[in-house]
Amino acid sequence: MISVGFVGSTGVGEVARHVLARGQCQVKVWHPGESSDEDVLPGQRVELAELAEATLIVFSAPAASCRFTARKLGDVLTGRHVIVHTLRDLEPGTLKCVSTILEEETPTRRIGYLGGPMLGVDVEAGRPASAVCASLFPEVHDLVEDAMMSENFRVYRSQDLIGAQVCGAYSRVIALLSGLADALQLGSSLQATLFARGLAEMSRFVVFRQGFERTAFGLAGAGALYADTHLTGSVDFQIGRHLGKEPGSDVKGLVKRYGPQAKELLELLAALASSAEHADLELHLLEGAAALAHGELQPQEIVQRLMTLSSLYE
Repeated sequence: MISVGFVGSTGVGEVARHVLARGQCQVKVWHPGESSDEDVLPGQRVELAELAEATLIVFSAPAASCRFTARKLGDVLTGRHVIVHTLRDLEPGTLKCVSTILEEETPTRRIGYLGGPMLGVDVEAGRPASAVCASLFPEVHDLVEDAMMSENFRVYRSQDLIGAQVCGAYSRVIALLSGLADALQLGSSLQATLFARGLAEMSRFVVFRQGFERTAFGLAGAGALYADTHLTGSVDFQIGRHLGKEPGSDVKGLVKRYGPQAKELLELLAALASSAEHADLELHLLEGAAALAHGELQPQEIVQRLMTLSSLYE
């Protein structure tokens, strides 16, 4: 039986916990700070020090306290541990990936990222689902597969740790614009354009961050983006819909309605747009999303600007 420790349990991390709980895994959950997570089963919640007994650590702490939490985790872990995180964010200011933060703050180097189209509604219903585990270490892939693979859940492998994380973050940008297009009832043709051109733009940013171009068109990129915009869409999609209907909404209002993820998304947009500007990258969708989120342009102005760009080669 594989012993798995969870640090926090939000978003994809919560889905991963459901997958592992159904397998032959002993699950231990530690929440940094106070938490009222009623979904943690009796006996699963543990103190920080008890995570040292786990073999695999799934890191899903809130992005705002990511480095602080990783530092506390580093006090109890050793180089024998494997850490896989599920955060689709980059550190504000530095734009460092979460894997880099974990390398800096913990003694382990066997680190991975777990992402892709693993929708909670499908996992909870027992429908087939999949994820991608990105890591430079084969033993990370082996351990995650042993813990999660089943007849209803498949794990794919990637060696592009940086690229997969960047894809997870960048797909949130395109999901926001997709939500805007949905609110404005702009139709399926534009949604398809956003999906395709969003992936092309994502791939350019991935290469800029020294990842592999093809990663944008795999589960970490295209798969996550499809899941973000499918049916009712992700929280990022819903925020885009909200901004389409109520442009100029302030951060406090968005956080009150959608939770901390709204603040994280706005900070991510600002950081990505600043990085693209300094690198002289032409990322028009990113620029439009940032202008929308920060109230610099109205929704229809965003659409008009994107539709009247000079001709671009595919």
